Amino acid sequence: MRVSNKIAYIYLFLTMIFWAGNSITARMFADDLPPFQHAFWRWFIASFLILIIFRPPLKKDLPIIWKNRWLVFWIATTGIGAYNTMLYCALNYTTVSNVGLLQTTLPVILCFLEWLFFREKITKIQMTGMMVATTGVLVVITKANLTNLVNLTFNFGDLIMVGAILAYGVFSLLIRLSPARINQWSFLWVLFVVGAVELLPFQFFEYQAGNRMNVSLGPMLGLAYIVIGPAIFAYKFYTSAVVTLGVSRTGLFFYWLPIVSMVLAILILGEPLQMHHIFGFLLVVCGLRLGLNQRET
Repeated sequence: MRVSNKIAYIYLFLTMIFWAGNSITARMFADDLPPFQHAFWRWFIASFLILIIFRPPLKKDLPIIWKNRWLVFWIATTGIGAYNTMLYCALNYTTVSNVGLLQTTLPVILCFLEWLFFREKITKIQMTGMMVATTGVLVVITKANLTNLVNLTFNFGDLIMVGAILAYGVFSLLIRLSPARINQWSFLWVLFVVGAVELLPFQFFEYQAGNRMNVSLGPMLGLAYIVIGPAIFAYKFYTSAVVTLGVSRTGLFFYWLPIVSMVLAILILGEPLQMHHIFGFLLVVCGLRLGLNQRET
């Protein structure tokens, strides 16, 4: 799964674009796609597409996967079964802005976990880069007005998102321990299948409770995008990047999520481009460059 550093950075940039679109799409269709059914069908369809399109060499890889079955199980549970389901649940109660703000804690959490378990050093320059990037994200979210930061309200959905972020931190950490001699599509197929199986009873109970998916054109197109982009390609790109760059450098790219969300809102939703967008973008670029430069020296 290892690629060159340059390719890994491109992968991460594309991953953040897909995941920014994931949050926007999930929020748009929150009333049409109940969270457990949304997550279940996402992983079920994604695993089916991998099986028929990419044709992973499962016969060769399954013995290796079985040998590492508990590691694979927990990778699937934290990154597939838990994180995205909790994200979709959170977006039923909170805003995309709040989710984006909470996701800025991920780089710090990932750096801490990598230091705790792998003794990777967290340097002053890296911490400075994270502080600068965090400031840039806050400038975008608050529109460069501290009053908006004070007036931000948090609710039950935000608590769910905190749990999702912790689950994703564990997922990113475990990816570093994933089997090296395995085809990546085989690995992702197993993760997606395990995640879908874990979600099967939850989506069934959700359905029995009267929460049904809206199978009209709009929600189905949204689900199709989530399956192809944020599921199949984003997870392929992200797992390769973690193996190549490590958890800390990969985590820094989560600062791009609110920025990419802002760009998508301007391009797709027609929101106006303002000075606080440009200023926040420049701060995130500077902070990201500081953190990446330090890790490469």
